[in-house]
Amino acid sequence: MRKTFFSFLAFLLITCLLPAQADYTGRWNGAIEVPGSSLELSIDLSMEDGHWKGSLDIPVQRIKDMALADLVIEGRDMRFKLPEVPGNAQFEGKFDEKAERLEGSFMQSGMLLSMKLMRESAAAQADMLRQRQEALATLRHLTDSLRQLRLMPGLAFGIVQDGEVLMAEGFGYRDLEKKLPVTANTQFAIGSSSKAFTAACLAILADRDQLDWDKPVINYMPDFRLYDEFSTQEMTAVDLVCHRSGLPRHDLMWYGSPNTRKEIYDRLRYLQPNKSLRTTWQYNNLMFMTAGYLVERISGKTWEAFVQQNIFAPLGMTNSNFSVKDMAAAKDAATGYRTKDRKENIRMEYRNIDAVGPAGSINSSVSDMLQWVKLHLDDGKVGEQEIISAAEMRHLHSPQMLMDRPNFAKNPELTDPAYAMGWFIYRYKGLRVVQHGGNIDGFSALVYMLPEKNLGMVILTNQNGAGLPGILVSCATDLLLGLERTDWYARVYSEGDKAKEKEEEKKPEPKRIAGTKPGHAIDDYLGEYEHPAYGVMEVLQTAGGMRLKYNSFDLPMEHWHYDVFRAQYEEMDISMMMNFHSDMNGTIYQLSTSLEPLVDDIVFKKLPPRRLSDPTFLERLAGKYKMEKGDVTATVELRGTVLYATLPGQPTYTLEPFTGTEFKIKDLNGYSVEFHLDGSGKMTSGLSVIQPEGVFKATREK
Repeated sequence: MRKTFFSFLAFLLITCLLPAQADYTGRWNGAIEVPGSSLELSIDLSMEDGHWKGSLDIPVQRIKDMALADLVIEGRDMRFKLPEVPGNAQFEGKFDEKAERLEGSFMQSGMLLSMKLMRESAAAQADMLRQRQEALATLRHLTDSLRQLRLMPGLAFGIVQDGEVLMAEGFGYRDLEKKLPVTANTQFAIGSSSKAFTAACLAILADRDQLDWDKPVINYMPDFRLYDEFSTQEMTAVDLVCHRSGLPRHDLMWYGSPNTRKEIYDRLRYLQPNKSLRTTWQYNNLMFMTAGYLVERISGKTWEAFVQQNIFAPLGMTNSNFSVKDMAAAKDAATGYRTKDRKENIRMEYRNIDAVGPAGSINSSVSDMLQWVKLHLDDGKVGEQEIISAAEMRHLHSPQMLMDRPNFAKNPELTDPAYAMGWFIYRYKGLRVVQHGGNIDGFSALVYMLPEKNLGMVILTNQNGAGLPGILVSCATDLLLGLERTDWYARVYSEGDKAKEKEEEKKPEPKRIAGTKPGHAIDDYLGEYEHPAYGVMEVLQTAGGMRLKYNSFDLPMEHWHYDVFRAQYEEMDISMMMNFHSDMNGTIYQLSTSLEPLVDDIVFKKLPPRRLSDPTFLERLAGKYKMEKGDVTATVELRGTVLYATLPGQPTYTLEPFTGTEFKIKDLNGYSVEFHLDGSGKMTSGLSVIQPEGVFKATREK
């Protein structure tokens, strides 16, 4: 018994003499000193069931929650390995006596690098939270002040950092007339911010091995055709979503068009490029529409259904949709406005762009869009569910085309502009930015992320062509990250407003030759004109004068000079100069206009009057006609809806509808037949055969 007691006493003494294990749990922030820079990182340590657990974050490398393997903490010594990192990466270091610092050596591929971290104290956390709240209060005041200064009706602002929503609030009105306030759940059109969703759909298909990014599109869609054969054969999915197709915008081909997505897709082959494939970055909505159609052709689901099932649903984006038809039915949806002369806001009607939806038709709220931002900041995961692999997410955010951004030269804080896939990327004061804006009929949006800081923002507005979102995210970045503040509003608008005032004072107009008159009677210009891609333009005469109907637009026309007329759409600042062309016989047969300034004028061929294909009318023209010169009778015969003419000793000629009551003779350039109606208009009195060498008349035989 005595021996047992002394053994216990000895054990107790030894235990008391051992140093107590310090508490190292919590977050440790610091950096690895690599040659020329510091690689910022954080380590989280915790104790579970008597064992140490740890994870590593390196924001700039998009590493988050990487487990520390073989983690050992003995006294003040610590070591761990990173088997996921190549080069036998490992660390050995020592805590200081106060458990406030951790210093040691990080080893990788034979290199020995200094690594130092400091413990994030409760006081430091409290100070950080206090500074954050002060920054958010300043930001709220700034946001609403600048909103009012720019006559912006309403704005919704959302911010998320480290997975926590810092702000999701509305400012101003979603409906000015009814004084309905903006909320975090108010729906806005996000415009081209939709493009990132389309690129994400392709990434999901790539994860499923259903799409190879670098495989030509024509392998998935054999009917894919562009203007030139090389682009048709070589265009890839990457090319579609990084604006290097060689095509300029050609936006008036689809804007307001009644055509379906498939019909627009089928017309791509008639759009002239201005650059070669992959040589130049130039924005193009039609290629993103095509990318969405590619999603449909591969998956068997419409683009809308694919986004809904694979993105909206798992992210809980229940307040988002794909059409203004759905937004119009929502209880909390914004009305779009344009600001005229910086003095008043004018309500704009919703414009349906469902046909090119993958390029810009999504409507959403700040609350929903923050879930989308979280997905990107969390490397494609929602909780433990992987929506897009980390590798594909990095691919989406990787630069594909360098960009020339003139405004960057004036702003040294902005560097390295490039376009990824559905995202613009650049550096702001050294920090990597991934963002995309959106503008569509009365709405402006911006989705903005700083992956290195695990920080994301969304701004949605109901003002057409607003520049304020870009200013606000830059100001918010300065405030939240404690960067040196830049007065972006003064920098952007002090010069911009002066330039705009000067532009408004001396707004130029196209060159005009005074004192000219149209070369034809007004009726000669009237009719329908068609381009195989752009569709049909119709020139009409109304009580108010000449008008142009194109897609969903109805524009007034005015004579400019000679055979040139101008049509204007003031609301969207669209002005079209149209040149009417006559053939050698003085007949107007086409018009040309610069709908896309980076290519040749778009040429619209005049369509024959519809009655020239009407069998009832054509029956009046059929019959026998005796030529005035020579004892020759011409026979005009109707077969179905086509007229044929025959002269003795000559082959039968096909008559193709042209204009008025004139038909071209197929395969004979410069030859046509014009029928003359009698006084009643119910029968022909004769015809004229128009040839380069003369006009030959014939009278109708009774």
